[in-house]
Amino acid sequence: MNDQHPDPMQQITGQVLALFYLVDEPATTLTIQRDGQLITARASGQVALDLRALPRGATICVTLHAAPPHDPQIIAFTIIPD
Repeated sequence: MNDQHPDPMQQITGQVLALFYLVDEPATTLTIQRDGQLITARASGQVALDLRALPRGATICVTLHAAPPHDPQIIAFTIIPD
């Protein structure tokens, strides 16, 4: 039997709509918009701290680890210049 497992890594490019974080916690939740769809994901550690410097409206490409699918984790990102 050949079990096919979807790739848990995914790259998404979109516009930053919102960032949520607690100052004393190294975690950040990010909402981006891509083609009219809202995607919410979270990050922890240094990636979370780096995300906090993003301006609202910035366009970024995020690499998500989507396992489990209801709780995607941002593991890397790059800013797309305007």
